[in-house]
Amino acid sequence: MGNHIIANQELGTVETYSDISQLLYEAALISLEQREAWIRMAGFRNVLVHGYLEIDREIVYRVLQENLSDISALRTVFAQFL
Repeated sequence: MGNHIIANQELGTVETYSDISQLLYEAALISLEQREAWIRMAGFRNVLVHGYLEIDREIVYRVLQENLSDISALRTVFAQFL
């Protein structure tokens, strides 16, 4: 979604995944807190995708229980562009 917003709003060029949150932040579409949450979510996604055999399910459960507000906040940002 972030990449589509960047392209549609002509906010810049995305070369790496981390560019997405930075460009959205620079355009004042997300807060610094949301940018940092995005970076954490991307890191967690990478752990899930690349280290799935070593995943501690209790950690996954805790992250999902304690951090759903981060996803909800970004959903609100994305909804503005639908």
